[in-house]
Amino acid sequence: MNIKKSVLILTILTATAFGGCTAKETKPELGSNVNYEKVKEYPKWVIQPTYDKGIAGVGSAKMTDLGFDFARKEAMATARLDLAGQIKTKVNGLFKSYTSKIGVGESTSVDTLSENITKELVNIDLKGASLRETWISPKDELYVLMTVDSERLIESTTKAINNPNNYTDENLKLKIKAESSQAELERELNTYFGSSNNMSLPVMDQDVKKVEEDTKE
Repeated sequence: MNIKKSVLILTILTATAFGGCTAKETKPELGSNVNYEKVKEYPKWVIQPTYDKGIAGVGSAKMTDLGFDFARKEAMATARLDLAGQIKTKVNGLFKSYTSKIGVGESTSVDTLSENITKELVNIDLKGASLRETWISPKDELYVLMTVDSERLIESTTKAINNPNNYTDENLKLKIKAESSQAELERELNTYFGSSNNMSLPVMDQDVKKVEEDTKE
C-alpha cells in the first residue's frame, strides 16, 4: 500500500469517527421527527416553559382562515390542559406526602379528597391563568405561554382543603383540621407550590378542640 493511499484511508476513518462522536454528543432529546435546525429559531419558553413565581404551560394552534383570535383561544385551551396536568401531579404528590406524615395513610376518602381538591383548583386557577407570551412559528403555528402564580395555588389549595363539601369522611376532615396537621400542610404546600410568604392557614377551632379531646381519650 503506497503512502498516499494510507493517508487517504486514515483521513476517511478519522472523519467517520469524528462525525460519529459529534452525532452522539448532539443527539437531540425532543424526538426523531423534529427539524432541529428550525427548533433553534423557537423562543426558549416554547421548548422549556418555566416561570419563577409558579407554574407555566405551553399551548399551540395552527393559524387558519378563522383568524388570529380563534387560533389564540385554541392555543390557550391547550396551554390550560398543560397547566391542569401539572396541578394534578402536584396535588397528588402533595397529598401522598402530607397524609403519610400526619398518619392518615392511603384510603378511598383521601383519594376522593385529593380528586375534589384537584377539580376545585383547576376550575379556579385556570380561569385566572395569565397569558405571558405569544409567538408565531415560520410554519404559521401560534404558541402561547400561560402561567399560574404559586401564591394563588397555595391560597386556592388552602381554601379547597377547608371546604367541607370536599370531604366524604368527617374523621378525615377533623384530622386534617388539627393544628399540627395544618402546620405540616403549610410545609408541604411550600414544597410543592413554592413559598407561601409565611401565610397562615385557617383552622376551625371547634374541629381542633375535638381532635385533641379524641386524642386524649
